Amino acid sequence: MHTANTQKPAQADRGSLASSTARRQSAQLGWSFAGGITLAISYVIALCLMDMELATPQFAQTVLWCALPYGLSAHWIYRGVGLPAAERTSLLLVTTLIPYLLLMLGFALFQQPYSRGAVLLVYLLSTAWFLVGDRLRKSRGTQRLICLDSGIAEQLIDWCGRDRLLSHDIELNILPANTTDAAKLMMFDGVVIDRRVVSNSARSQLLGALKLNHMRLYGVEAVAELISGRKMLPTEHDQLWEMDGNPAYDVAKRALDILMVLIATPLWLPLCALVGLAVRLSSRGPALYSQMRVGRNGRPFRLWKFRSMRHQAHDGVAQFAAVNDERITPVGRFIRRWRLDELPQLYNVLAGHMSLIGPRPEQVAFVETFATRIPAYTYRHLVRPGLTGWAQMQQGYADSEEGTAIKLSYDLYYVAHYSMALDLLIFYKTVRTVLSGFGAR
Repeated sequence: MHTANTQKPAQADRGSLASSTARRQSAQLGWSFAGGITLAISYVIALCLMDMELATPQFAQTVLWCALPYGLSAHWIYRGVGLPAAERTSLLLVTTLIPYLLLMLGFALFQQPYSRGAVLLVYLLSTAWFLVGDRLRKSRGTQRLICLDSGIAEQLIDWCGRDRLLSHDIELNILPANTTDAAKLMMFDGVVIDRRVVSNSARSQLLGALKLNHMRLYGVEAVAELISGRKMLPTEHDQLWEMDGNPAYDVAKRALDILMVLIATPLWLPLCALVGLAVRLSSRGPALYSQMRVGRNGRPFRLWKFRSMRHQAHDGVAQFAAVNDERITPVGRFIRRWRLDELPQLYNVLAGHMSLIGPRPEQVAFVETFATRIPAYTYRHLVRPGLTGWAQMQQGYADSEEGTAIKLSYDLYYVAHYSMALDLLIFYKTVRTVLSGFGAR
């Protein structure tokens, strides 16, 4: 955090009223169009190899086909520009890899000849291009913001953590006391304000002057969301705070859920049989365990899992799982560690109760309690719950009401921003998490 020096203002570029995210999207779009040069270079290499009789015409033809995954990668990266800076490298890696794998899968399914070497060449060049673009963007400097109201920096530290705030490409400056001249703030890229501050005439005039000078204004909640990947929960003053879903992507996502579960059926059905047998032989009681959970639009449904705890009469009282819970069996601990206890929920996905990716479904009793205590809790039911989600990857398991409120802020971030780019990032982080065991109880 810095105290701003406003003695010698240097006029910043006020050519656009767009937000920092919109400006990054514009820059990313231009970089992606320029990246067509990687396809041109690959095609020239293909022609040279053909002249040297080191490659067949299929090599050059495959390079042309690679324009499809390149365009898909560019679109997903563009959609993911607004994600937290700490996730951008992971996003780049997964959104460039998946389209080229899909291209090879398409060739295999339709039994068409192609060159794996050509796919590899274009993939490596395009990935390098996008990574260089990301490094260049970071090297151009940080976004300089100035805090108009007192206490903003402390709020951001409290919400995001000092380390994450300092590591982000945003520089926060503190406005010196009694500064009322808007011209002195033109050196900054934007002004952060606290919407809860009661405005006086001097503050209102300063804000009006900043708007006339095309200075971008940010609420402290928007900056915190950009840095942390969490949606700041509303207060009692935010009566009009609301969110909505994404109907177009909901349809596509539902189709992808069904397709992926059906394609993977030869893998997960035999695995379910083996896990069920292990659970049944290792302890008394049924292999499967069911529980009522709350799904999309607040509708309850029966969720299925492999039993990982000792079989005993349920007292009807909802409770969190504890670290080293004594009720967990040895086999249960193993299947929880590798998330194998969640396999029966693939049936819930096929039935439309759940999605592969989304906020984890909560028990009915918890929902009834949290909906009355935590603001905006019910907004997490705008989308289908998932086997894995943004909150699980960022926070892990929540075992208290305070932890649930933090988890909700991640869930609402997902509801506000869910897209193919974010879902691919969650998928990548899920694979990494399963291998590390983070968040398992």
